[in-house]
Amino acid sequence: MRLLRVASQGITACVDPVLRPAGLTESSYHTLIIVMAAGVEGTTPTALCTQVGQAAANMTRILEVLRREALIEIRLDPRDGRRRRVFITQRGTLVVQDYAKQLTPIVNTALSGVSAEDKVSFERLLRAIVASLDKAEAMAGGGA
Repeated sequence: MRLLRVASQGITACVDPVLRPAGLTESSYHTLIIVMAAGVEGTTPTALCTQVGQAAANMTRILEVLRREALIEIRLDPRDGRRRRVFITQRGTLVVQDYAKQLTPIVNTALSGVSAEDKVSFERLLRAIVASLDKAEAMAGGGA
């Protein structure tokens, strides 16, 4: 667990300084990427909480910042007016693309000491850890 925390903090230390001039954080940029990946169907705030790993209150704050910056739009779901859907704007797409170009060499350097085979194994292991952590959170009373 300690090593996961250290790695996570290291990612933030590499990424946040690049994103800061745009008023973004690692979490808000990650949110923007997930919204972009959702395409024309958009996504929901609840799904974003799960995919980005943020509590509902944090996600509400992140979405409001992104909305104010015109990077996303939040609309009522046409199939269920009680739900909201989140969509990327053209400006949001451009921001994701611009920062992806800036972050690619940093990420490549960060992972330069890891072989392609180890990257595949690491992803498999991380997915297993995430699934196990979801079960542990449910046991602890923090899961859905």
